[in-house]
Amino acid sequence: MADYIQIPTPAGRFDALTSGPEGGRPVLLLHGFPEAAVQWSEQLAVLGEAECHAVAPDQRGYSPGARPEQVADYRLEELVGDVLAIADHLGWQRFDLVGHDWGAAVSWATAAAHPDRSAR
Repeated sequence: MADYIQIPTPAGRFDALTSGPEGGRPVLLLHGFPEAAVQWSEQLAVLGEAECHAVAPDQRGYSPGARPEQVADYRLEELVGDVLAIADHLGWQRFDLVGHDWGAAVSWATAAAHPDRSAR
């Protein structure tokens, strides 16, 4: 069963679901459009049971605490920054990144711009 957490970042506060031990293999799951973190419920349960520390945030625009009003604040570079800020808050230097739909685009952009941070 996943737990609810909030992740503060310079861009705002992200709601997230998490599962597994904090010292486990770090896995960040990014949802697609128009979904939310809850789409990862089954995967969170499996990853948690496998001793991974899995976190699925509601991305920018979906979390009530991270909904900028300006369209420019939704550029891909901003979303990549969110991924890194979330990972930094969690204490993750390197992590596995999983994305679906729009989350996949953000995942690929993050891995391309910061290959030192993405383990896979």
